[in-house]
Amino acid sequence: MKILKFTVFMLLACFTWINAKAQGKYGKTPEDSIQCILDLQSYQTEYRSSNYDIALVPWRKVFQNCPGASQNFYVHGVTMMRDLIGKTSDPAMKKARIDTLLMLYDMRLKYFSLKEDVKKDLYYRRAIDVQTYKPDDNKAIYEAYKIAIENNKDIDLIAAAKVMLAARELFEKNEITLEEFTDAYTTMSELADYQLKKDPQDTVKPQIKAGIEGAFLTTDAANCENLTKVLEARFNANKNNAEVVKMVVSLLTTKECTDNQLYYDGVEAYNKISPSPAASYGLARMYYSKNDKDKANQYFKEAVDTETDQLNKSKYYQEFGALYLKEKNIGQTINYARQSIAANPKNGKAYYVLGMAYAQVTGCGDDEVSKSSVYWIAVDQLVKAKQLDPSLAAEANKSISLFSQHFPLQGDAFFLDLLDGQKYTVKCGPINETTVVRTRKP
Repeated sequence: MKILKFTVFMLLACFTWINAKAQGKYGKTPEDSIQCILDLQSYQTEYRSSNYDIALVPWRKVFQNCPGASQNFYVHGVTMMRDLIGKTSDPAMKKARIDTLLMLYDMRLKYFSLKEDVKKDLYYRRAIDVQTYKPDDNKAIYEAYKIAIENNKDIDLIAAAKVMLAARELFEKNEITLEEFTDAYTTMSELADYQLKKDPQDTVKPQIKAGIEGAFLTTDAANCENLTKVLEARFNANKNNAEVVKMVVSLLTTKECTDNQLYYDGVEAYNKISPSPAASYGLARMYYSKNDKDKANQYFKEAVDTETDQLNKSKYYQEFGALYLKEKNIGQTINYARQSIAANPKNGKAYYVLGMAYAQVTGCGDDEVSKSSVYWIAVDQLVKAKQLDPSLAAEANKSISLFSQHFPLQGDAFFLDLLDGQKYTVKCGPINETTVVRTRKP
C-alpha cells in the first residue's frame, strides 16, 4: 500500500508541471492522466506474459480515455486482436474484434505523426488484414488495397492484382460503376508499367500485369462503346499528359477500337507530346483509312524518314505498299516494295507484294511473249517470298499456279527463238529485270 501511495504521489508531482501537455496525450485532467499511466502499466504487464484476455480490460480503458498515449499501445493491440480473433467462435464477437483490429490502424494514423515508410507499411498491413478477416467483403478489400497503393507506388504488385479481382466482382454485381471499374484498371495498369520500367529484368511482374489486364479486358466493360464513353472525358481533360494519352491509345488498340474519333485524336495527341516513327506510322494508316491521302502520305514520310530501325522501316514500306496494291496503284506499290526490300532483304512479305504488283503491269510489247513476260518475274518474287517466309507458302503457291497459266505458249516462244531456261530481260514501265524463259504447252 505504501508503494502504491508513493507511486501516486510521484505521478501527481510530475503531472503538476506537465499538466498542459498531459491533458492532450494522457487525458483531460491530471487524475485522468494518472489513471491512464496505471492502465498502460497494467495492460503491458499482462501483455508481456501473453495474458491477452486479462490485458484487454485495462487496454480498453486506455483506448477509451487516452488513445494518443502510446504507439506501442496500437502495435500490441494488433497482436492481441489477431490472437483473440483466432480464438473467438462467436460470430458477433469475432466481427467486433475484427472491426477493432482495423480501427487500430486508422487510430494510429490519426493520432501520430508517422514517417512515410511507416505509414506505407500500415496501409499495406491493414489491407492484408482486411482480406484475411473479411475475405468475402470485396468492397472493403478493394478500398483497402486501393488506399495502400495510392500511398505507395512501390507496393508489392500483387496488391494491384487483388484490387482488380475485387473490382471485377463489384462491377459484375453492379456495386461500382463502369467509370470506377475503368479507373481501377487504368490506375493498376499504370502502376504495373511504373514497376516494370523500374525493374525490367523482373520475370514475375509481367505475368501479374497480364492478370490485371485480363481481369478487365474479359468483362463486358471492355467493349468499344463503353471504353470510348469512359475514356473520352479523361482524354479531353489530359490532352497534354503523355501517360494518360498513351493509356487511352493503348487500351483502344488492345480492344481493337481503332475506328473511332477518340482513337484518331489520341494517336495524334500522343505524337505531338512524344513524337516517334511508330506514332507517325500509326497516324499514316489512320488517315489512309479515312481516305485522307495527303495527311497519310505526310505522316508516312515522317515515319520512314525518322525511323532508324531498318526492320521497322521495311515493315512500314511493305505494309503501305500492300495498301496501294489494293487500290491498283501499281507504280507506288512497286516503289514501296522495293524500298522495303532495300531496308530488309529478308522481308518475305515485301517480295510477295512486289510479285503481286508485277503481275498487274500491262502494256509490255506487242508479241505474246513480251505481254506474258511479267508473269515470269512475278513468279520469281513469289518463290523468293515463300522461301524467306514459309507462312506465305499457301497464298504464294495459289498465285504461282494462277500466273503460270499465263506463261507464253511454247510455240510462240520458239517462233521468237526463245527456249525454256534461256535468260530474258523484261523491260516494261517500272520493270527492268532479268529472268528465265518458261513456257506452257497448248
